[in-house]
Amino acid sequence: MRVLFLDFDGVLHAGPGVVTQTSHWCWLPVLHEALQAHGDVRIVVHSTWRFQYDLDELRELLGALGPRVIGATVGPGRLEGIELWLSEHPDVGDFRVLDDELEPFHSLSQQLIACDPALGMSDPQALRRLRAWLVSG
Repeated sequence: MRVLFLDFDGVLHAGPGVVTQTSHWCWLPVLHEALQAHGDVRIVVHSTWRFQYDLDELRELLGALGPRVIGATVGPGRLEGIELWLSEHPDVGDFRVLDDELEPFHSLSQQLIACDPALGMSDPQALRRLRAWLVSG
């Protein structure tokens, strides 16, 4: 099983404080299209949205990607939450972290797919890295 640790702000829509004409979830279809042919990839939410919504609500927010959501990280630190989740799920063969921030993930630089917070999943470099990982598995 492969896992994609997913942030929302700056990935599925513009990040906080970024002035754009985009709406919430505007780049969700881009992620859905990229994952469509890769049924082995599951999603774990590490977005701060996990503090406001339960797992079923997060699935609903992600629409067609909702059935892929197998969990959410716990704890205030995103890196620590990912590391803890991975330690509790040794069946994960490979993973990537999709986020618009670099700093929290210094020890996961090889697994980080960073998006420009103004472009999210429409960021050509991030989309290229995601697709390269998807076809490698």
